[in-house]
Amino acid sequence: MNNPRWRLCLILLCTTQFVALLDFSITMIPLPQIQESLGFTPGALQWVINAYGVAIAGFLLLGGRAADMFGRRRVFLIGLVIFTLGSLLGGFSQTPAMLIATRAMQGFGAALFSPAAFSLLLALFPDQASRNRALGAWTAVAASGFVAGLILGGVITDVMGWRWVLWINVPVGVLVIALSGYLPAGERDVAMVGRRLDIGGAVLVAGGAATLVFAFANSEHVGLASPVTFGLVALALGLLALFVWVESKVEYPLMPIPIFWRRMTGGANLVSLLANTALGPTFVVVALYMQEVLGFTATQTGLGLLPMAIAFTLSSAWVGPSLIAKVDTKPVILGGMALFICGLALLGLCLAADTSWAGSILPGTLLAGIGYGIAFPAWTVAGIEGVDAVDHGLAGGMLTTTQEVGSAVGLAVGVAVSIAVLAGGGTEVQGFSYAILVSACMVVVGAVCAALILPGKVQSVAVAT
Repeated sequence: MNNPRWRLCLILLCTTQFVALLDFSITMIPLPQIQESLGFTPGALQWVINAYGVAIAGFLLLGGRAADMFGRRRVFLIGLVIFTLGSLLGGFSQTPAMLIATRAMQGFGAALFSPAAFSLLLALFPDQASRNRALGAWTAVAASGFVAGLILGGVITDVMGWRWVLWINVPVGVLVIALSGYLPAGERDVAMVGRRLDIGGAVLVAGGAATLVFAFANSEHVGLASPVTFGLVALALGLLALFVWVESKVEYPLMPIPIFWRRMTGGANLVSLLANTALGPTFVVVALYMQEVLGFTATQTGLGLLPMAIAFTLSSAWVGPSLIAKVDTKPVILGGMALFICGLALLGLCLAADTSWAGSILPGTLLAGIGYGIAFPAWTVAGIEGVDAVDHGLAGGMLTTTQEVGSAVGLAVGVAVSIAVLAGGGTEVQGFSYAILVSACMVVVGAVCAALILPGKVQSVAVAT
């Protein structure tokens, strides 16, 4: 860690992870400005965020396998070039379709460079002590990236305009690419020689996730109860089922299915999926509420969401791990999700047209942030518990995938519910409230699944406090 080159490499790798998380949240705040500038419909606006999240979720496992097969630094650079180019082109977008396409391009690039960067970090710090310090820095930077996105998204939009929330990535990407020669080569694994990349599996899981999100987004035009909506949901589930079948048959699967038949691993991923259906819509709905109802500027909106983001970060970094060390992961998950549900319910019931931020936003978001932050590290630990060390990367990647898919689907459902309320004669505020309350119901389902599926006692869990 004291070697100057190692420190530079750590900074470069952590910077890319920071940017990957930053770009998920940085477009949440300027959504009203983007809608006004490019003419997005309310249903299509969510794709500014979801195109990025779905692309990461669909291709993250492919990126990890590609890094193992073709060399980590090579895949890292390819992903970073794609991400940087997508950021540059996205800032020049003149139509909704162009912005959505370039956001998907950014997400695909991040899906390549993020797992490659993680593998390079492990190769750079092989001994346990230095690796733990490096992973601590990696985790802290990743968490701060999401928080920074909320703040920078507002400030940059107010000062320079929304296009700069994309262009800000370009100089960062160019700088990291220029200094990438200092990174270790990260040669491909010998065990991967002769293996074929499971592109078909990646296309199926990405297609299934995108179709599921589109089913709810399209309900803006056809309605939630439309046969078209049900047909698209059925198609999405069929694609995901086909993905599972293909993975059980191919010689070199993208995702070895037997790992996820385990109660602990499969249950943790299901809980992650359902809990995250509330996280995305909460941030987006509250951001829209503050700007469109309370009249906040973009900067004020970012600062208004900061307490929830900080509560989540601190709880996941200290409170959750401390509780896991003292009790079992299952009660920590259930307790955290109970607080999360209460926070969401309070938030949904307090939204009103004639109230203040302190009265309508702060209490619910603070409680929800604490609850989610407590549960998050617990289901992460549960997701890798008992999995062979050689598959830890795969198990971690799957948890990230369910997190991204859950957030994207939850946002699509939230927007669909809000639009349905408006179509039924309700007010904008009622639409926002119902969207949050439906999200709370999804977390209730997740808590029930955790109670029924997860084993009652984890045999051995090592958590750094």
